[in-house]
Amino acid sequence: MKKFIVALALLLGLQAWTQDNIEVVNIENPELQAFLADSTYFINPDYSVSVVKKYCGEKAFKKGLDRPAGKVVTWTPTASSDEISEIRITVSEHKDYRDSITYFPGSTKASTYTIMNNFPNRTYYYKVEEFHGNGQVAQVAQGVYRTVGQVRMMRVEGAHNVRDIGGWPTQFGIPIRYGRLYRSGNMDRVTNTGRHDFVDNMGVTAELDLRGESRLKSSPLGHNVSFKQITNDSYAGAMGNKKYRQAFVNDLNWIIARLREGKNIDWHCAVGCDRCGTLSFLIEGVLGVCEADLCRDYELSSFRGHKRYRSNPGFRRVIPYIRKFGPADDLAACFYNYWTQAGVSSEDLDYLRSVMLEQKKNNEVKKAITPHRIHRGQDLRPVPMPSHNVAPTMAVPVRKRK
Repeated sequence: MKKFIVALALLLGLQAWTQDNIEVVNIENPELQAFLADSTYFINPDYSVSVVKKYCGEKAFKKGLDRPAGKVVTWTPTASSDEISEIRITVSEHKDYRDSITYFPGSTKASTYTIMNNFPNRTYYYKVEEFHGNGQVAQVAQGVYRTVGQVRMMRVEGAHNVRDIGGWPTQFGIPIRYGRLYRSGNMDRVTNTGRHDFVDNMGVTAELDLRGESRLKSSPLGHNVSFKQITNDSYAGAMGNKKYRQAFVNDLNWIIARLREGKNIDWHCAVGCDRCGTLSFLIEGVLGVCEADLCRDYELSSFRGHKRYRSNPGFRRVIPYIRKFGPADDLAACFYNYWTQAGVSSEDLDYLRSVMLEQKKNNEVKKAITPHRIHRGQDLRPVPMPSHNVAPTMAVPVRKRK
């Protein structure tokens, strides 16, 4: 299977390659690339069929497949490790390194490092510097590379199953904006390096904890990070349950309020699959992500080894449930109507779309579902989206949870 995945990646030209003397780096690891290239879910609506195991295997937990690929940087040290107090890698989209992010190899003996967590479809400049104990600074490497890809998995030390929900194409022909909304497993064991990744590099300034069992009173990311704990449950049973439906409303209202403040938000449960996955499903759905991609985003938690397949009994009921809010030929409208009937205002939903959806250069908003591999443009601006006017009753029969 491993040989098949590598061969497929080579065939598709998805490994790093050179164009105009600039290296091109795909942010998606080869297994993720192969999974996203599989069109099964677009042509087979049978939820008993799941293909993700073919790409991540049964022991993904030990493989680190929930992490992105990145740019490998190497250099030759100019001094001994005892003379070096710090190695700093600076990365920016600008040649003068303004608005830069920084990475710190874990050892002064390092001579190689993989730069991860970049946005796709950008050009990046980097430099590697040694800071010596005597105050001298030596630049030991520099360069430029371009990124491609779509799904933005994140490497964060001490946290797992972290990814940006941006990049998914929508039925409006507009991809979801990167860098504003993240989903993850818990942050209870996040390290200082992980905090740097979340706060300084990813710009996360708000954390929503969906666990009822959580005892946190503030964010592990620091006192400057807004924090909220709301007890959630998962799947269609929770979506139709009065108590947990209100929890979803509280979740989204809090998220939208933080977006209005200009904050980037991460929400999480324990491992980032069920409670986190259900909220992600409801948010991505109202933004216009198609059914096949909603399934694939849910299944991406399997790349951490959590075995979340679209054939799972809980998940396979969520699409039939949400479609009862009609119209049948407009999935985004079904989600929109679910949210409005639950108690979220149309004004807030329209604001969410205006912030999270990117406008194409020709300002067109398409109704048809777009192909999978739509990549983020570099000069896209938010566009207000139309409201849906269908208002079905909230009283949809739901099997009681035991």
